[in-house]
Order: sequence, then structure tokens, then C-alpha cells
Amino acid sequence: MEFKCVPELNNLVGFIGSEKNQYTINFDENRIIIGGKSIDFSNKFKEEFGTRYLEASILLEAFGVNITFNPRSLTAKLKSRFEIPFIKKLRLQRMRNNINKLQKKEVIVDTIIRRDYHLFEFGTLDWELNSAQNTKGNVNSAIRLNIGTELFYGAANFTANYTPKEQISIKDIGVNWRWVNNDNKYISQARIGRVGRQNNNNNNSNTNNLIGATINNSPNTVRRAGGSYTITDNTEPNWNVELYINDVLIDYVAADAYGLYVFKVPIIYGYNTLKLKFYGPLGEERTEERVINTPYTFAEAKTITYSLTAAVSPNNYKEYFSSVNFNYGVTRNLTMSGGLQYSSNTTKANFFPFMKVAYQPLSIMVLTFDYLHNKSLASIMNLNITKNAFLSVNYLRVIEKQSNKLAQLNVGFSMPFASKYFSGFTGISWNRDIYELFNYDQIRFRASGYFKKLRVNSSSFVNWTSENTPQISTSLALSYNFKNNLSVITEGAYDAALNKLKTIGARLQLKISEINLSANYGRNFTSTKNNYSLNMSYNLPFSRLNISNSYDEEVLNTSQAASGSMTINSRNGVLHTGNNSAIGKAGLLLYPFLDLNENGTFDSGEEKVLISSVKISGAKAVISKRDSIVRVFDLNSFVNHTVEFSDTNLNNIAWRFKHKTYKILTDPNQYKKVYIPVISVGELSGMVYLTLDSKKRGQGRVNIQIFDKKGKKVTETLSEFDGYFSYLGLKPGKYTVRVDPEQLKKLNYKTLLTAQEIVIKVDRYGDIVDNISFNISEIKPIIPLELIK
Repeated sequence: MEFKCVPELNNLVGFIGSEKNQYTINFDENRIIIGGKSIDFSNKFKEEFGTRYLEASILLEAFGVNITFNPRSLTAKLKSRFEIPFIKKLRLQRMRNNINKLQKKEVIVDTIIRRDYHLFEFGTLDWELNSAQNTKGNVNSAIRLNIGTELFYGAANFTANYTPKEQISIKDIGVNWRWVNNDNKYISQARIGRVGRQNNNNNNSNTNNLIGATINNSPNTVRRAGGSYTITDNTEPNWNVELYINDVLIDYVAADAYGLYVFKVPIIYGYNTLKLKFYGPLGEERTEERVINTPYTFAEAKTITYSLTAAVSPNNYKEYFSSVNFNYGVTRNLTMSGGLQYSSNTTKANFFPFMKVAYQPLSIMVLTFDYLHNKSLASIMNLNITKNAFLSVNYLRVIEKQSNKLAQLNVGFSMPFASKYFSGFTGISWNRDIYELFNYDQIRFRASGYFKKLRVNSSSFVNWTSENTPQISTSLALSYNFKNNLSVITEGAYDAALNKLKTIGARLQLKISEINLSANYGRNFTSTKNNYSLNMSYNLPFSRLNISNSYDEEVLNTSQAASGSMTINSRNGVLHTGNNSAIGKAGLLLYPFLDLNENGTFDSGEEKVLISSVKISGAKAVISKRDSIVRVFDLNSFVNHTVEFSDTNLNNIAWRFKHKTYKILTDPNQYKKVYIPVISVGELSGMVYLTLDSKKRGQGRVNIQIFDKKGKKVTETLSEFDGYFSYLGLKPGKYTVRVDPEQLKKLNYKTLLTAQEIVIKVDRYGDIVDNISFNISEIKPIIPLELIK
């Protein structure tokens, strides 16, 4: 229990619970003195073979520690009036581990498995077939293929689209290559393909509109700088949205009845890629990934980071863009940035120096100032008013007069709320565009609430210019999820200026096993049209099938689609098929095996071992009883994953994992094969006998020490009350077993045989040595001859 206990003469002194609660155990007077009390334990004390015992009732009376023994289960239950030091130590360690996970600090592991680099390795494949028809005779079909490989030590993804009615052109083929090496301090990341603009004074999501290359020296690990900001947007109602930073899943939320979702995004050191992925409640997966331009770039203190980008416009190859950007962390909370942008079109070319400051004066406030020479001046403030309430103020001043727009101001406030029966989110934003002749204002109010399985969303817009009457519109959406996988969504939009409904709609969603059904109805009062649709999807292990039908009182539209993915290895063929995207993903093939010669290699004659469970960060393992291989799917490439094993998951008591924890860096677009050695350990057992007055009996509480062939102590164990001792966990080899000489000396005992040599042999089920015995006896004092006479 790790109580403070120090021997002083024939006393034990220390404290219980806190340093103020001192105690003394006096063995001369058989008394415990604690908190002004003196407790006599004369009749509740026993000493045997150098060990002193107190009855459990004394521990309760003196220290407030109650021990209850259950003879049926051979367990003891311990309760105390204070936090036991050992329990406190475990609690604090657990807290530190949780903090490390939140802050993405390195986890200490037994073994690190680094990346395998290949010039080329074929990997993953996504496929999609779709066809659409309508009653007007139009038929459109398309084939889409995505191929993921490792090429030149990086992840290379190829996209090809084919439409039978059109000829294949270069625009139908896309290439994206990405390389990551966090151990290289000069170039940590490189990318060829779609790249985004840096320092363009906006936070729009659609910044990946250039084709080119970029490099930087920021690792792709998530290193939290402190502070946060919010992302608020819309998708389909009740869809799940995942937020990734540098391909690491940070958080996921469910959109409400109107499709609103909100993320609290931590601010991370370095250049970071933020992605959002969308999944439907009936098994849909939206393959689009929104890449967000992060508003803040912080560098660690006294550290320089850079980014170089060169790109062209995909619509006009005569338009170029390039930039060089440097960031220096002045302090932990202040980063200075600067660089140069170059852009050209068919008429002129321009160089634009820029500078940027990111500052966190308080833990709840983050500021940034961004100046692009002769073009714009921008500033952003993000303030955490409370733990979850956010205020943001964005201001952009246009310097270059290419249009009539002079400035833009955006103020947003968001706050969650909760009560005993109702919880949700509310937000209000005001946006003003300032032009030379007028101002355009827009106020938007959003509120989303949850009551058990009922979701409510209300959204209102007010738009006006300097001289016009405000336009007001309001929308309301409700959804309810029933127990039988049935959900109902209703929504409507109202125009306050015209005092009439604009649209109404209803949707039914039902999931039956792997079949997903949805029926929709909508009416547009402006066009006086009714819209109907019926959709069905069916999830197979290797594919997802979709059939859709819609009717708007004029045209009946139908469509069919099938999609799936597979992971292919040049040596083993198809390793995995699925109905979700596999591009950019990775996997693990774990081979636990019995390493009889302990060289860490799966040699001929050694066999695979079936395990019952394994822990893997951010993933689920599938253990095959057929071949004993542990397969892990849908991992992100270039990301470290922690794998934890436990000896209790082996079906032989003599087996042990050579390494309990692994940190494995995944390879892009492929499955990484990792061998997990399991060793077989041996057991020794024996007896300790005490001879007194020519009588021999087993003796407990004797300390047995075990040393390896180099003389290093491996472990020690105590004999039981009847003299029996045993230890399981010795690797094959030579050992020396002996009785602790210090204990014998202290108790004035001796043994005829001081030590015994044993050999643990290599055996699949573990070797057992059970013929060890020690005989100890009391050292009798030598009586001088003159006293004998």
C-alpha cells in the first residue's frame, strides 16, 4: 500500500493519509501512538521467522484500514477512510496518461516499428459504377477508379473518370503524391497535386484550387499549442462528421435536423491540414473531403518553420502562383511570420510581400494580424468567453481597388446550453460588406436543441442594404429517431417579407439489417411543384449498392450505383475488400508466433499463436481463428498507432509476449506485416525445511533469490506457510537459486546447501524444474570449554 514507514530502533514511524497524521508503532511497549491515541496490541501481535504480524482489527482501529477476507474466492477487500498512496499513485498516473493522449505526447512503448520504404508498391483500389436515366430519354453513365500506391517512397493516388459519351482527356485523370518523414528536420512533408494558397486573408474551405507542389518542415504529428476556435457549417441532416488534423481523427459529431455541425478545433503547432469526412445515418459515405485553411499558424518557441509552394491554375496554365513563408516562434504564445507571394496571369505579374503575427495574450484569447502588401489587411480575434462559449471577430480591409468592395467585417458568437431535460447549441453572426456606395449586412441566428431522441433546428436570416427593406426568412427542422432504426425529419422555410411559406418537406429513414431506405417529399410554393424521391442502399461486405428514384410532376429520374474498395498486395493478392474508401488508408497484419529461439524472427519450425484480444489506438482488430493473423483495417497512412498486448490473452500460462507495447508507423496504401514474438517461460518450485530439536517441518516467509548465469538477480519469491515456493516466468537458460543470506544472518540461521544450479530448457509448453529443496537450521552458540566443565 506504500505507506510511509521508517524503522527507528525497535519502533516504526511514519504518517497515514497526510504528513500531519503521524504514527509510532512501539514494539517494546506493544503500543501504537497516533493522533493523540495510544492503542495496546499486546494480545493481537505475533512474530514468526523475523516477520511481525498485527491483526486486521488493529489496522482498522488505529489507521482506519479495513481488510475483509473471502475464503471462498481467496480474495481480500480493502477499504480505507482516506486515499491509499498506491491507489493515489495509480490515479495520478492514469490522469497523466489521459493528459498525454489529449496533448498527443509521445507514449513510452517497448518497441518501435518504423516505416518500410519502397520505390513502388501496389496497394489500394476504389471503384464506382453509376448510371442515370429519365423519362425524357436521357441516359448518362460513368466509371470512376481511384488507385492508391506507394511511389518513390510516398503515397501516390491516381484518379480516372470515364464517361462513354465523352472522350478521355487529361482533365479526367488526377494525380496526388504525398511524402512524410518526421525524422527529417529539413523537409518533413512534401505534396504534389492539389495545393492550397497560404496567407490569402480568408478562411474559406475552397482553397485547394491550384495544381502544384509544396514542401515544409512541420511534422504531421499533432502538437497542441493551446487555445481553440470553432468550425460551424452544414451537411445533410443527422449525418456524422469526422474532423481530422494531419490525418489523425480529433473529434466527431452528429449533425442536427438541419445538418448543422459544430467543432471545437485545438490550435496546433506548424502547418496543418484539416479535413472533414461525412457519413450518413443509413450507411452512406460522402467521399469528398473539405480541406480547411487554418486561421492560425503557431511555431514552437525558438523554432523556425517554413513552407514553399509553386502551382498553376487548372483552368489556365499561364496563371502561376508561388509563395515562400517563414514562421518563427518568438515565445510559446507569439509567432512572427513573413514571406513573399508571386502571382501572374496573361496580363501582368506581381510580387507581394506579406507578414503575419499570431499572438495568444491570454489562454482564452488568440489574435492574428495579416498584411499582404498593396492588397489587403486582415485581423482575427477568437475569445473563449467561457469554456464552451466563443466570440470571433474577423476584419478584412481591401487596399487594392480592383472592385468596389472596401472592407468586410464578421462577428460571430456561439454557445452551447444544457438543462435537465434539454441541451443544444445557439449561435448568432453578423456580416457586413462595405462598398463605395452602400453596405450589405446579413444577420444569421441559429439554434439547435436535443430532447432525448428529438432534434430541433431553427435558422433565421436578415439581409439588407443601406437603402433597401430588410429581407427576413426563417427555417425550422425537426427530427425524431425511433427505437426500430426509423427516423422522421420534417422541415419548412418561411419568408417574413412576403408572409408566406417558401418550402416544406418530410423525410423517412429506415434501416433493416444491411438495407437502408429513405423516402422524401418536398413542396416548393414558389414553383408550385411537389417533389418525391425513394432511395435504397444495400451494404455488402465488398460493395455498396444504391438505387434512387425521384419525380417532380414532370420528369421521372432513376439512377443506380455500385461502389467498393480492395487492398491488393503484389505477393499475396487481394488482402481485403470493403464498401468504404481505401485510398490513403493503411492496415496492419500482425503475426503472433512462438519464438522458441528468441531471435525475434519467424523461423522454420516455429508456429503462429492465436490470441484472444489486442488493443489498438483508434482502430478495431479482427482476429482470425483460421490463420491466427490479426488484421487491422482503415488506418491512416504516415500515422503512429500504439498496439498493446497482454499475457492474459494467450491460451498457455507459460507463454509471454516478448514486447507488450508497440508503436507502429503505417505505410501508405498498403498493409504492413509485423511479427509479434511470443516466448515460452519455465517454472521452478521446491521446499524450504526448518530443523528444530531434531524435528523437520516446512518453513514459510523464507526469501528465495534467483540469479542468471551472469550473476544478475532476476527475481525473488517467498516460501508459503508450509515451506513450498515456486516462480513462473524464467526464460530458457542457466540459473542459480539460493536462500537470502542476509535474512539467514539476521535470524541467526544457516543452510547446508547455500545455492543450487538449475537449467530451464527450451520447451513449447514451458520447462518445469521442481526438485529444489533447502534445509535450514538454527546456529547454536559456541559454549567455551571452561563453562562446560
